[in-house]
Amino acid sequence: MASWFPGTVMTSTAIRILVVDDHPLFRAGVVAMLAGEPGILIVGQAGTAAEGIELFRAMRPDVAVVDLKLPDMDGDEVVGAMRRIEPLARVIVLTTYGGDAAARRTLAAGAQAYLLKTALANDLIGVVRDVHAGQHRVSAEVARRLSEYRGDEDLTERELSVLRGVAAGMENKQIARHLGIAADTVKEHLSHAMAKLRATNRAHALSIALERGYLA
Repeated sequence: MASWFPGTVMTSTAIRILVVDDHPLFRAGVVAMLAGEPGILIVGQAGTAAEGIELFRAMRPDVAVVDLKLPDMDGDEVVGAMRRIEPLARVIVLTTYGGDAAARRTLAAGAQAYLLKTALANDLIGVVRDVHAGQHRVSAEVARRLSEYRGDEDLTERELSVLRGVAAGMENKQIARHLGIAADTVKEHLSHAMAKLRATNRAHALSIALERGYLA
């Protein structure tokens, strides 16, 4: 459920924060952590992307803290929506996914920070202040992965669709029927995906795609 705080007294120096996460306890923890800091003001919180985007439109916070995986929309799509409302929107994305593909997709959408939830206790408050100041931040583990795979060719949307079929336990013919393409075309897309991922078989390709966040 979305909530905002119309009675809150605003100050010119406070960083106004919107928190969007579908896990109530985790969201409450983030809100409590930030609200206890001097110069930080929580102006709203939401449990879905739709609620978060509407609160963003209404409140125009200085910084939005957004979960990567929401029930109705992925975090990169939320970032894009917020940036369309406010081109200079500052968004921090929180996630359990440390893969380079998910991070690259989210940063390309316009997020200023990509932070692993395991690092919150030490990093979140500092990242909020840095992002508000116009800086970009990425968790060290994610930064290492981005560097490791820099220059690699991305999977196409069709290749991702085929891998999602593999993840669902489908055989090539089933994937072909599901996507409305020929079985040979499925095999070709899977072969291209395996080459890009440097995988030896379809199970290996799926494992790498999951690890790197392609299917996050």
